[in-house]
Amino acid sequence: MEYLIIEIVCFLITFGVHKYYKVKLFRAKSQMITFWVLTFLLGTLWDQFAVYRGHWFYPGKGLIGLNIGLMPFEDYIFIFVVAYAILVMYQVSNKMVDMRYKSLNKRTK
Repeated sequence: MEYLIIEIVCFLITFGVHKYYKVKLFRAKSQMITFWVLTFLLGTLWDQFAVYRGHWFYPGKGLIGLNIGLMPFEDYIFIFVVAYAILVMYQVSNKMVDMRYKSLNKRTK
């Protein structure tokens, strides 16, 4: 259960940053769908393979106990939370660099 709680907290923090900076993550709905489908498929395949090969495992403590394939439910959520956090932080950093660049250009004129 702790793993899921940590993921929820990470999502809420990222969501707050997303809304505070008002960044747009995708230009079109098709881009969004493509991104999330590929993220889910590649993340799931990678994790399933890694667990199968013994690169990592889930001891059960701290999990809710629902496994889908070789992975616990929480790891599927992790795939989405991490991808969302990376997208948000990337867009926020771009926005901050743009703001800094614009403010420097105003001072030099």
